[in-house]
Formats: sequence, C-alpha cells, structure tokens
Amino acid sequence: MSPAEDEHSPPWVVVLATLFAILLPEAIVVAAFSSMGAGIQVAEMAADSQIDMLGNAAGGICLLLLIFAFVIDLFTRPFYVQLPVGLIMACAFLAAASMKHVSLPWLSGLTCLGFTVVMIVIVRRRCFKPGQVSGRDFFNSLAASFVLGALIAIAAWVGWMAFTDRMWYEETRVWLAAENSAVYAYFYTNFTLDYPTYCSSETKNATLLSTFSDDGRAQIQSACSKSETVWFLQWSAPCAVGICNIILAAFSWVFAQATGGVDLRVGSEAVRVKKALKLCLALVILMIAIMYTAQYVSGANVTVSAGLVCLAAASLAGILGFMLLEFGFDKLNEVSTQDGLAKNLVSILKSDWMKAIAVGGLNVFIPIIALLDILRQAVRKCTRSTLSTDIFTVEGRRVVREMRTWAWCNIFFKVNMLGELFVALLLGMKLTYVFFSWLNETLAAMNLNFLILSLLVWGVGLAMFLCPIVPGSAVYLFAGVVCGAQSQLAGSIGFPAGVAVAAVVCSCAKLMACCLQYAMGYAAGQSVKVQQFVGVDKVPTRAMEQILKQDGLKIDKVAILVGGPDWPTSVLCGILRLRIPQMLLGTTPVIFVSIIPQCLVGALLTFTGDTSGIMPMVSSAVTLAAATVQASEMFFFSYRIMKVVEVDGEKLAQPRPEHEAVAELTRKEAAYVAALKETCNWSNMGCLQKLMVLFSSLCLLLAGFVLAADYSLGDQFCFRSFSITSKIGDPFELGGLDGQALNLVVVPAGWAALGLAFLGFFTHIIVSKWLACAARARLLKAPQPEQPSSTTIGKVNYDAFKGQE
Repeated sequence: MSPAEDEHSPPWVVVLATLFAILLPEAIVVAAFSSMGAGIQVAEMAADSQIDMLGNAAGGICLLLLIFAFVIDLFTRPFYVQLPVGLIMACAFLAAASMKHVSLPWLSGLTCLGFTVVMIVIVRRRCFKPGQVSGRDFFNSLAASFVLGALIAIAAWVGWMAFTDRMWYEETRVWLAAENSAVYAYFYTNFTLDYPTYCSSETKNATLLSTFSDDGRAQIQSACSKSETVWFLQWSAPCAVGICNIILAAFSWVFAQATGGVDLRVGSEAVRVKKALKLCLALVILMIAIMYTAQYVSGANVTVSAGLVCLAAASLAGILGFMLLEFGFDKLNEVSTQDGLAKNLVSILKSDWMKAIAVGGLNVFIPIIALLDILRQAVRKCTRSTLSTDIFTVEGRRVVREMRTWAWCNIFFKVNMLGELFVALLLGMKLTYVFFSWLNETLAAMNLNFLILSLLVWGVGLAMFLCPIVPGSAVYLFAGVVCGAQSQLAGSIGFPAGVAVAAVVCSCAKLMACCLQYAMGYAAGQSVKVQQFVGVDKVPTRAMEQILKQDGLKIDKVAILVGGPDWPTSVLCGILRLRIPQMLLGTTPVIFVSIIPQCLVGALLTFTGDTSGIMPMVSSAVTLAAATVQASEMFFFSYRIMKVVEVDGEKLAQPRPEHEAVAELTRKEAAYVAALKETCNWSNMGCLQKLMVLFSSLCLLLAGFVLAADYSLGDQFCFRSFSITSKIGDPFELGGLDGQALNLVVVPAGWAALGLAFLGFFTHIIVSKWLACAARARLLKAPQPEQPSSTTIGKVNYDAFKGQE
C-alpha cells in the first residue's frame, strides 16, 4: 500500500466510522433496556408467561435466520439483498431479547454486543478494506473508538444519576423495585411483594418472614433475587456498556499489534507473520486461561464464572475469525516455511492437540455445520453461482480434504483425555465446595477458640493443597468464610482481624504445601519415565526451566509460579531440581494477587455488619479482579516462554548429559512407538476398534457438552448451584441440598451425563489397551535391528505414544 492510499482514509475518519458502529447498538441498549430509557417499560411488558413463550419462538426464528444467512452466502450478496435481510435479523434479535428481558436480562446486552461486532466487520470489509487501510491503523482507531464510547456511556450514566439523584442509595433501590412491580408479580404470584418489607436487606421484616414455612421463605427469597437482578442491570446497564468497551479496546489494541506484524510496508514477510502468529497464539492461550480462571472463581460467584466462560468462548471465535479476515491461512502457511519459529507456531496450531481442542469445542455442531454446507452448495447450484458438481462447497471440500489427512485415532484419544480432564476438574470442584460447606458448618457448631479454629483451617488447607484436583482458590475462600464468620461473633477479634488471620493462615499453608509438592516432584523425578513424560529434554520445558532458574522476583518467573496451576507447578519444580528458597521467593506474590483477594471475598460472603447492599458488589468486583490477574499471569508467562524459545531455541535443543537416560529410553521405545503409530492408523484399524474409539469419544463429547451447557446457563440441570457458604441441610430453593450431599447431582440429566462420561472413559481404556497389545504383536512379528527388552515393552503403554506426539 502506498502512502497516498493512506491519505484517503485519515485516522479520524476511521475513528468516526467505527465510533458510529459502536454507539448505535449501545444507544439501543441504553434507550431500550436501561432505567435511563424504556428499560422499566420493556421489563413490565416482558413480565408475562405468554410473552416469555413468544420469546422462545422468536429465538427459534433468529436461529433459522442465521441458518438462512449462512446458506444463501449473505456476505457475498449485493448490498440491496444484505440490507433488508440484515434489518429483519436485527429486528428479530431485538424482539427476542425484549421478550426474554425478564427471564434472561443479560441477553439484551449480549445481542447488542453482537450487533457491534457485525457492524465493525461491515465497516472493515466495505469502507476500510485491508488493501486500503492497514490492520494496525484500523484496529488502533477501533481501540480509540471503544475508549471514546466507554467515556460517553459512563459520562452519560454519571450525569443521569447526578441529575435525577439516582445514586446507589436505598431510596434508589426502593424506586427501582416499585417501578418493577410487574417483575415481582411475575416471579411470585401468591401476593404482591413489597420490596422494603420482604426483600430489602435493611428494612425487611424478619418477624413477618418467620411466619412463612421454609419453602415459602425460599420462594420469596428466590423471587426477590431474580427481580433484583433485573432492575440492577437496568440501573447499571450504561456502566456495563462502558466496562465492555474498555475490554474490547484492550483486545483491539492487541489486534493492532498483531496486524502490525503483517504490515506489507515494513520488514520481511516471514518476520511480520511470525509476530502475528505469536500474538494470536498468545491470545488463544489467554482465552484458555480465562476458561481455567472461570473455575478458579466459581466458588465465589457462579454468575461471574459463567460469564467468563462465555466471554472466552466468544473471544476464541473472534480470534479465529480475525486471523481469517486479516491474513488468510494460505499466507500463514506459505510464509511460515521461511522462518523456524513461525513454522513451530504453525505446527502448534496444526498439532493433534489443537485439532482435538477444535473437535471438542465444536462438539455436536460438526455434523450440523456439514449439513448446512451441503445446503449452501445446493443453493449455489440452484442460483448457478457455481459450476461444481461436488456435494460440498469449495470451502467445505477444502476442510474435508484437510480433515482426511488427520490422524483421527490419535485425535480422538486426545479428545477423550480433554473430556476426562474437564469432567474430573468440574466434578472435583463441585465436591470440594460440598466438603468445605460441610466442614464450615461443623466447625461453626463446635464453637472453638479462634486460635484453635485457625490451626484447624491451616491443617485442612495444607491437606487440600496436596490433592491435585482441588483448586487453590477453594482453600482461600474456605479460610475467608470460616475466619470471617467466626471473627464477627461477640467477643471475637473483629472482621478486619479475621480477614488478616485467614490470609496469614492460607499463606503459611500455601508455602508449606509448595515444599511438600516439591518433595513429591523430587521423588518422582528419580524415574526416567517421569522425566520423559514431562519432557525435560524438550525445548518448551527447558525454556520454562530457564525462566524459573532466575534469581529474585523476575516477573516472568513470578507469573509461572503464581499463575500456573498450584499442584503441577510445584511438582514440576521438584522434577527440575530447582532451588527451594528461590521457588518460595517467586511464589510469595501469590499472597497479594490471590490469597488476600480470595480470603476477602470469602469473608465478605459472611459479612453482616453492613447490610447496605454494596457488599455483594464489592465481592463480585474483587472476584473479577482476582480472575483477571490470574488470566493475565497465564497469558504473560506463555508469551515469555515463546520468547525464550525464539531467542534461545537452538541452545535449548542441544543434548545434555543429565538427560542422556531420557534420550536412551526414547531410542529404546522408538520401535514400539512406530509400531503403535502404524497400528493406530485409521486405515489399519478394524471395524470394531474404530467403533469403540468413536463410541468413547461420542460419549465424552456428549457428556462434556451437557455439563458445559449446565455450567454456563443460568438454570442448572446437571449440578445444583452450590457455594461454600451454602448449607447442605437447606432446601433447594435456598441454595441447599435438602439434607443430602448426593442431591448435588440433578436427576436424571446429571447422572446421565456422568454415566456417559464414565462409559466413555471405560471404553477409552479398553480400546487403548487393545491397540497397545496389537502394537506389541506387530512389533514382535516385524524384524527389528535392535529389539528393546521385554520389560521396557511391557512398561510402555499408549501414554508413551502420546508423549512423543
């Protein structure tokens, strides 16, 4: 692109165009769904069961319209076709969001956010094409537009509150509740709920509520909670818009740096694409980190956790779309052959693990997408826009051709392992919260001295840290809940001191657990097989080792020790024989970025001294901040590992004397690995083997899909919503388990999903053992120049093959 072409689109023009694309949907949110506009009237209209049912029908129509747009190739049609179809789709989505405004109050914001993305894509494709405006300039301008949009939205919100005196006072909450009386009537039909009497934490009549049965109080509390969610989002909608804009501005800035890597005016193409690949891969890692962080915070705030999962999933789709729109995969593949690091990054994106993540993520949508592509090809044939007689479109055939080259057996096994890991972590997290809830009630009933109670919390925390499936955040929350609740009793040390004690107890337990986990890794590292499994002779592991061996509080070292999963990180330090004092020094910042915030959140969940209603907001804000820090740490150390590989990759790849035993074991297993790879070739497998592999993956995919939907949606149908502060003995309506811990799993969907997961796991074990036996038989039949010892072959299983991949 010549400089002259840039003059036709100065930055301020791009800013104005993108600002319009941003403000138009956001104006709809504020005008139609907030208390600054017609949000109260929309909620009153939607507070009707028949309207809610019509909203479901409108959602089905929206889905059909999306399918229609895909099938007719809407983006390739003339503008006079795109405009009316786009307007019809926009009206359908707005109608669905309006009719579901009470049952799904967040849907309106998500819909308008989708409008914003679509309008930005249109602006990019039609007004400021990549050949006319560089990606760096466009996304920098877009980031500026998002910042301006955030300032406008928040300024308008603050001005409205100041002009109408609608700050977050009790009077404002009473006004919002009164204006949303139809919402209360929708959620509670027995009689008209009066917010100050039945719902307000400041003025509700406890004596009056005590006249109701447990079930009656639970219904009232549930109706109050759901209604308050509706009017709180009405009040805070402009602020939420501003916060989303700030987040999107950050993403746009990162995209600007990535597209700067493929600016055709600067440097060699290999260098440019390498930079883009690094940043995009880092963003993928960031999204995976956010998904991990969602589990990290789910014990404190399930809504924040589900929101993080949805944000990460949507952002992953956006990153892939961004790469396709800006670069094109052909260019990435072509240029990656000119640079070693770029080639490695492309190989990572094309590895069997990434393919397994794609298959697991798309899940049940893979056959649906295939059917839609066939329909799209049929439409192209009918409209004579293609001369191909193929059943698939050109794009679809390209995907099919690529997928035929995949090592499907290996991919399906990796899908199984990912599914098993997901189910194990999710189930472990749920069971951990039930156990901590029971322990919290038990300790509270014992009425122990606060010092003894603190020692017990320390011991429990230390024991739980040594369990791999227990998230560290659960321990911090538990300590905050127990110490925070007990510190508020008469004659105790007080709430601030209780939070401080909880943080000290967790810090001591965490550092001591790190030493014990290190000892576990040190002992396990004596095994050459363990060293081979963690890849001590591989470049990425050596890059991590190089970072961890730095002295002091280097930021990348701290990011690994603090942001990495608790148990695996410390065990890996033991396997790598790192120095314990330096490991503990690098772990110390966890006190400030994780322990103190999570202990504070746990304590706030029990806080009774201030009932103004601001404490839940503070708790959610602290939770979200801790989650953001955790995800940022994982993102940063992943990027730093890639940087070390880029700079010192050749040196790190050199053989080392201390790893000669690992290399020797790898050489001994080479023949077996080759035989196993040949046995697992899809064309060499028998029909029953293929069916078992497919069946195991299908079971785990279906189970994972159902559990992920249960985790992300508001109404749980597999696991009941349960937090550390919940009580097992409370009725379901109050967040309890009605006296039975097994009631955590909902009948029948929950048990069915877990049964499917177990069946898939059991089938996976059987078929993997079968293939391993077949590989040993193939190895014994084939003439080998160097036969490995029978003991070595007997110890090797499918995990050896996976490690080599």
